[in-house]
Amino acid sequence: MTGPDATTVSCASCPSRPRCVLSAVEPEALRRFAPCGQRVRFERGTTIVHEGTPSTGWVILCHGRARLTVSTEDGKRLLLRFCGPGELLAGSLSGPHGLSVTAASRCVVGFVPREHVLDFGRRCPELLAAAHLRWEERERALTKRLVDLAYASTRRRLVRVLLELAEEHGVREGAKMRIELPLLLGDLAGMIGASRQTTCEEVQLLRAEGLIEVAWPRVFRADVEHLRQLS
Repeated sequence: MTGPDATTVSCASCPSRPRCVLSAVEPEALRRFAPCGQRVRFERGTTIVHEGTPSTGWVILCHGRARLTVSTEDGKRLLLRFCGPGELLAGSLSGPHGLSVTAASRCVVGFVPREHVLDFGRRCPELLAAAHLRWEERERALTKRLVDLAYASTRRRLVRVLLELAEEHGVREGAKMRIELPLLLGDLAGMIGASRQTTCEEVQLLRAEGLIEVAWPRVFRADVEHLRQLS
């Protein structure tokens, strides 16, 4: 992992701490852990983690948005999800990274070397337990997405992705949820494993039915209650 402007992490007072995997640790203990890490800035589109490269520690998103992608058996790239501040982008302490991570906006990423994670985990086992639970959730999400690719229709895959985005990145506006992401058509296509043309056709159908409102790239509103009926 490389990037400009590496600085010491200040985790104990971070505004994203309540959503962070490090929230499992008491502030006083966290102050001892934080100096072990570095904070690195990445510009939009920059690769933060390369799939298949050896893991050397934890990678935590401190600020901005990031995309997680994975290779499928047929050699395509599947956009698994968008991550927000506080999320563990890479948590494996052994073996290669199973996912690629790229910056979806200007990001600040915290990197904690493996030896420091293990040392702190021995003193605060609740930290490793929290990280394990989050990683299990991600594995379940990946499995569900791959099952959808094999068996669900394009429309159903799109609806489920929109519901997921609304839940993770949505802000309620009356009866609808506004998805707070710079979301592009290519992003949706990558998340449902379809071509841009097919994805565009499905988006237009949902739009015509009044289930979504679109004004690329940022304004994307979804009628969540009615979309759930289609999922």
